[in-house]
Amino acid sequence: MNSKIQFVFFGIMVAILFSCLTHIEAGKITIDFDQPNGKPKGVSAGKSFDWAPLQGKWSVQNKKYLQEDIKFVSTADCTTYHRSYIGDENWTDYTVEATVRIEESGPAAPILGIFFRVNGDDPKKGATACNYYHFRLDQRATEGPCLIKSPNKIIKITKKKPCKPKTDYVLKAVVKGSSIKCYIDGKLEFDVKDDSFPKGAVGVGTFNAGASFDNLTVEGPGIKGNSTNVELGSNSVTNWGLIKQGYSSEVKR
Repeated sequence: MNSKIQFVFFGIMVAILFSCLTHIEAGKITIDFDQPNGKPKGVSAGKSFDWAPLQGKWSVQNKKYLQEDIKFVSTADCTTYHRSYIGDENWTDYTVEATVRIEESGPAAPILGIFFRVNGDDPKKGATACNYYHFRLDQRATEGPCLIKSPNKIIKITKKKPCKPKTDYVLKAVVKGSSIKCYIDGKLEFDVKDDSFPKGAVGVGTFNAGASFDNLTVEGPGIKGNSTNVELGSNSVTNWGLIKQGYSSEVKR
């Protein structure tokens, strides 16, 4: 094998190892609600996390996380949204994604979405005791996708782009430092900067709507995944040794 091919072979092996190490550092939590109806199961990812519903009627039904209460009491404080959270309030930079669907539309303003960087949210402690971002969809004809920061302040909105009931949408938020990028079905909707909330858990929620949620994932460098990952340690050292050994044997040929 000539020197050029040897170099290419070595480069490929290094790329493969780097890919494995990147996967190790960025843990991923996946929740698909594939369980019996009732209370949602917790997640074990480094430590155990349970869902924490705040307002609303929450349960797992037909392998989806359902919120059935369409009533609301406020539009301007921490009691505005029916929501449920999971995860670590110390998570900082990550990607959160979920499939969302309006199942029942209320008469005023059917809304649903995902929450992220949730920290210290407890409306029982007061109407302003909440810290979160909320990327939401709105069924009203004059409204549309919107990025909110608690309790209900608009950061960015796209008017006249309503969502449809009984339709699945995949919402995703990517947060890194003050950067917030929001996607709908893989297409970028918002790219903004805001440093109000630097860390927090994730969640889902509604306003004046019954909704279902599924396939929630959280992925980031500070998250210990619940999926099978290659462990950094002796395995990676062995892999590196095999790469070098393979490269050396190719050189000697």
